Amino acid sequence: MRLNDTTDVALRVMIYAASLGAQRFTIDQVVAAYGVPRSTVMKVVNALTQGQFLTAQRGRSGGLNLARGAEEIGVGAIVRHMETDFALVECLRAGNGCAITGSCRLIAPLAEARAAFLAALDRYSVADIALAPAEFGLTAS
Repeated sequence: MRLNDTTDVALRVMIYAASLGAQRFTIDQVVAAYGVPRSTVMKVVNALTQGQFLTAQRGRSGGLNLARGAEEIGVGAIVRHMETDFALVECLRAGNGCAITGSCRLIAPLAEARAAFLAALDRYSVADIALAPAEFGLTAS
């Protein structure tokens, strides 16, 4: 299974946010930390804000931070929010046209594997994957 690039960036944004704790950060700081295009980070931050994983405050002292404690935000929840398609093969997609779907023995193992993948991610919170600010070259304030 492969996560899309925006999910990858979303997880990295959340790691960055958790590493700073209550301290606000900006999109430009995330761009500098990861070398990801600003437009991508903006798209991801917008999705994370809409999903209530981050909060955004406008203005002079504005910025982004976690919407709640890092220990309360599940990695699986972020992945589910960011991923648009967990249908691994045609028979798991809407509009399935596979000729053998009615007798196929692959559907159940793939569905089980997908469930196991998400269950593993559900065992971790953003707090579990956070780094220390120093690992980003930052000082805690």
